[in-house]
Amino acid sequence: MAVVFSTIYNKAIQLALSEGLAKVHLNHYIDYKVENKRVPMELLLEVYELSADKLQAGFGLRQGKQLDTTDYGTLGLSWKTCLKAIDVLNNVKRYMVLVTDDGSMELEVCEDKTKLVLNREVYRTGIKTANEASFVMLVGILNEVTGKNIKPIEVNFKHSFSSSDYFSEYFDCPVNFNATKNTLIFNSKALEVSTIKADKFIHQFLLERMEQEISKLSEQEDVLTSKINKLLKESMSSGIPSISQVGDYLGMSARTLKRRLADRNLSFRELIQKNQHETATQLLSNSSQSVGEIAFLTGFSEQSAFNRAFKRWTGQAPNEYRKNL
Repeated sequence: MAVVFSTIYNKAIQLALSEGLAKVHLNHYIDYKVENKRVPMELLLEVYELSADKLQAGFGLRQGKQLDTTDYGTLGLSWKTCLKAIDVLNNVKRYMVLVTDDGSMELEVCEDKTKLVLNREVYRTGIKTANEASFVMLVGILNEVTGKNIKPIEVNFKHSFSSSDYFSEYFDCPVNFNATKNTLIFNSKALEVSTIKADKFIHQFLLERMEQEISKLSEQEDVLTSKINKLLKESMSSGIPSISQVGDYLGMSARTLKRRLADRNLSFRELIQKNQHETATQLLSNSSQSVGEIAFLTGFSEQSAFNRAFKRWTGQAPNEYRKNL
């Protein structure tokens, strides 16, 4: 399940309340018990969707404008001590996962233009607000830490929108919707300015701290693959779920799930086969069920297909494997 910093979530709730969204609509979200400073991304998206439905248009703009470095933990502190504005974007690219694991950033630097790409599929309405808020926040952060009026030269969103007037006014540049990618494009020279509190040694310390935080996230493991493995084992006998069904269960699109598995050098098919292999060997070793029954319990509709797969995994036919135990 995708997660996001609770500070971002709490600010969205407070903004919605201040703009007149009835508290009765938000009680469920206000009462949510936050653990480890993170909440499910799904809850933030629900707040965004409620706000988009019941409040004045442009909630993403207003949410992004109220977010600052204090809302982003160690990453926010690193932004303050970066040597130059371009370093802020480099840190966003590398350490975005510390704030949310829903999406990723790419940075394309050329001599004249620098492009920041937000890879986050619009798999539900709230993602539109999330993507808008992210870009507004980043421009605000650049201005906060440099004390300069840094503006992009072009902004692009993949989703559609009825009016871009207030975004064009904020960004002070062309804003395009229905684009092929979510991008913030800057004049490269504008990002060479120094930050107000640039400090090489403190910044290096914070980078090391964030690397440690990423390592801890990896060690927790893989909560994502653990959840997928559990779901596959529980559902195997009734039919292997599709990647879309697993994605829905985890609160993300199939494409996002594929990308996250790819980040771990895994594929959905590999996880299915791993779980089928483990379940099959466990049943052959510790049960008296027939090979035909085990084939069914591991998600195969035909015993012959199971036999071929098992021999590919172990080099032995199922009956041969059982005899050699």
